[in-house]
Amino acid sequence: MKALVTGAAGFLGSHLCDELLERGYKVVGIDNFFRGKKENLPVHPNFKFYEVDLVNDDAGDIIFDEKPDVLFHYAAINGTEYFYDIPTKVFNDNIEITKNILNGIKDSSIKKVIYTSTSEVYGDNPPLPTPESHMIQLNVFSDRDSYASSKAIGEFYVKYYCQEYGINYLILRPFNTYGPRMDNTKYGQVVPEFFRKLDDEQFTIIGDGTPTRSFCHVDDHKRLAVMLSEEVSDNVVNIGNDEEITILDLAKKVHKVGGKEFNPSFLPPRDYDTKRRQPDISKIKELFEDYKFISIDEGLKKL
Repeated sequence: MKALVTGAAGFLGSHLCDELLERGYKVVGIDNFFRGKKENLPVHPNFKFYEVDLVNDDAGDIIFDEKPDVLFHYAAINGTEYFYDIPTKVFNDNIEITKNILNGIKDSSIKKVIYTSTSEVYGDNPPLPTPESHMIQLNVFSDRDSYASSKAIGEFYVKYYCQEYGINYLILRPFNTYGPRMDNTKYGQVVPEFFRKLDDEQFTIIGDGTPTRSFCHVDDHKRLAVMLSEEVSDNVVNIGNDEEITILDLAKKVHKVGGKEFNPSFLPPRDYDTKRRQPDISKIKELFEDYKFISIDEGLKKL
């Protein structure tokens, strides 16, 4: 079995490549290194890489030459600060990337598309735990939704293009994945940023720390993504750990792991920031009854 992975040099994409290779897949990776890093790429005889900018180019020639069986579409501009700093680029590029890769697979060897969307499509006040059946909610007044809107539109593109092409698809909605290789700058996510801030003169938290998230270790994400790709078709599945924690408690745990005294200061909150986030993972539990997630305490120690 051969897999094509877009965003292969990024955080999630690179870990996914590792998992696929461990399971015996041949893997073809694509990335433009906007956020991905060359050092994230696997060194493996069954891995081949192409540097391609999917915003401006399709990958049709690569796809037809390499003849992959399945596409894992992970390429996107992520990182919360980008949603506020360059919302037009986030919105436009993520949509164009998805359109171009879908155009590239027409009449190809690909039999299934796995698309990573986001839990951000559920909006800032969804029911908890949030099921996949909950409607997509977008706010035109929030630059934060430059990302969620691009991913939501991507879901529709994937569904309709795949239906037109007569191939299967699976839409994954990840919830706050963390682990090694994450960007720990202000353009990354909260877990690596908190570890970086341990060395700051003053540790800061955006907002009052009461919002909650449900953090999923990347080892769980990569395993479940491949397992789901082999079991589920033409559906939407939340992918995450339903263990909910406040941002304040997360900061305390990071300080404990780092052996630092906890004395934070609080910054103004971001506009329209989601108050709570917890996935309904009934589909995962039904499919994989004995699956054991990495706890947040264990995951932070591993990181």
